[in-house]
Amino acid sequence: MDGLLPQAIAIGATVACFVFLLGRAFLHARKPSGDTQNPEGLIPAEVSPVAPPPLPHEPTSKETTIPRCVAFFDVETTGLSDKDRIVTFAGVKLLDTETLSSGTLSMEYVYLIFDPGRKSHPRAEAIHGYSDWALRHQENFGVYAETIETFFDSADLVVAHNAEFDVGFYNREMERLGRPAINKPIFCTLNGYRQKGLIGSASLSAICQRIDVARATNFHGALEDAWLAMRVYLWLNNRAVSGKLPPEFTADPTNMKPVPPPPVGPLPRRQRRKAAVREEGTVVAPSPPLQPPVLQ
Repeated sequence: MDGLLPQAIAIGATVACFVFLLGRAFLHARKPSGDTQNPEGLIPAEVSPVAPPPLPHEPTSKETTIPRCVAFFDVETTGLSDKDRIVTFAGVKLLDTETLSSGTLSMEYVYLIFDPGRKSHPRAEAIHGYSDWALRHQENFGVYAETIETFFDSADLVVAHNAEFDVGFYNREMERLGRPAINKPIFCTLNGYRQKGLIGSASLSAICQRIDVARATNFHGALEDAWLAMRVYLWLNNRAVSGKLPPEFTADPTNMKPVPPPPVGPLPRRQRRKAAVREEGTVVAPSPPLQPPVLQ
């Protein structure tokens, strides 16, 4: 009997050791490799991977109602202050938005350049691309005020990106001439983008990148920016259209006068020019309204 006790103890110890090793092997099989904090192989809620927010490819789930005739416009200026002036004005007008469902864009446009009567800020000149010498040989804004008013007349809605800026400059030019400000409903695509809670920068270039619409040039031409504002507006209303910038939109403004070679050395001082209609006490007959080209 005394000889059997050590044997029983040894057998019991062996069995206990075997059960312990078997249990460890079972737990190890349930645990993913390298995880020492979570033996059940589960990912804690606080470190669950979060998918990045989707890019705003579609702002809404269905089309929204838009006016039948919509005018889009943009201005480039000599600077940012309220004393600066318009250098170029461009407008693109959708004549009938009901044709969009068939993929048809029936448009007319206007693209005009002016002598602003002052030198552009260097940063502004780098954006619009027109030298002071070239602008000196153009006509005043007032010469074409009636053309621009006629362009807006038939529109049910006027749209611009950062509309406060563009409308402010336009209205100040008209005020100088004793003419009325824009009296149409106005929609700002910058504010429209933000109001939908969409992510990222609301600049025109950034939004266009998100909707895969690329600029044609490095300059911010007024006509191209009016076209891009149209693309953004239609996208915001789920009427995205495809197609590149029309080749006509890459040409110079339709009223641009020839520019002679600049003189050698510093430019001479500006000569004071008479303004059209009424500015600084002068009265000069404006040019007749231009007929905007129509694109189908």
